[in-house]
Amino acid sequence: MRSATTRRSLAAQGYSLAGIAVFIGIWAYAASRMEPYVLPSPWSVASRMAELVVTGDVLHNFLMSFWRAVLGWVIAVVAGTVIGFLMGRFRYARSFFHDLIYLAANVPLIVYAIVAIIVFGISGMGPTSVVVLFVLPSIALNVAAGMMSVDQDLVGMSNAFNRTRLQLIRHVLIPTVTPFAFAGGRVSFADSWKLAALVETFGGDSGVGYQISRSYHLFSVRDLLAWMGFFVIFVVLIERLVLVNVEHRLFRWRTETPPRRRRLVRRNPPQPARVGA
Repeated sequence: MRSATTRRSLAAQGYSLAGIAVFIGIWAYAASRMEPYVLPSPWSVASRMAELVVTGDVLHNFLMSFWRAVLGWVIAVVAGTVIGFLMGRFRYARSFFHDLIYLAANVPLIVYAIVAIIVFGISGMGPTSVVVLFVLPSIALNVAAGMMSVDQDLVGMSNAFNRTRLQLIRHVLIPTVTPFAFAGGRVSFADSWKLAALVETFGGDSGVGYQISRSYHLFSVRDLLAWMGFFVIFVVLIERLVLVNVEHRLFRWRTETPPRRRRLVRRNPPQPARVGA
C-alpha cells in the first residue's frame, strides 16, 4: 500500500518538474526571438536573482512584506474566527454581521488599496489594513458555515452524558469547525501575499511590491521578473513546507485506520442440551 502511494507521489512530482521544464523551454525560445530588454532569458533572470541574494536586498524586502502580510492575516483570522463563531452560534449575531460581512467581501480590492494609501500614506499600515479587510470576511463565513454544520445529535448526546462545556467545545465543535477554518485560512494566507504586494506596488517604500513597481518604472524587465520569481518561490515554499505539514498534523485522524478488531472465537463452544438426556 505504501509503495503504491510512494509511486504516485513520485509520478506527481515528475509531472510537476516536467511542466516547469516545458515552461522554461518555451520562455527560453521566446526570449531568443526578442530583444533582451523586452524579454530576458531564464538564465539572465537567474543570474540577476543570484546578485540580489548576494547584496541582501531579497532578505530585507521579503521580511518587510512577510511582516505586513502575516500581521494582517493573524488579525483577520482572530477577528474572523470570533465573528464567525458568533454568526454560527447566535441568530441575532448572524443577522447583525451578515450584511456587513457580505459588503466587505464584495468591495473591489483596488478600492481597498486606494483608500489605504490615502488614509495611511506610504507606510506599513496600508498593506496590513488591506489584508485584514479582505481576509476577514472569508474567515468569518467559513467559520460560521462550520458552526452551522455541527451535528446537533452529538451535542444532544454530550448534554445527555453530562459533558462539560469545555469537553463539548474540544471534542465536538473544534473538530467540526477546524476543516472549514483551515480551508479559509489556507487560501487567504496565499492571498495575503498578493494583497500586501499590490498595496506596496501602489504606495510603498519597501517590500517586494515596491521593488516590482520600481523595476517597472525603470523599465527593467530583468529585475521585474527576478522579483516575481522570488515571490513565486517563496509562496510555493510556504505552501509545501509549512501549510501542507500543518494540514497533515491537524487532520491526521482522518487517515488513521481504526484498530483491527479481534474475533472472539470459543475454542470449546457449549453443546446444545439434548432433550430427554
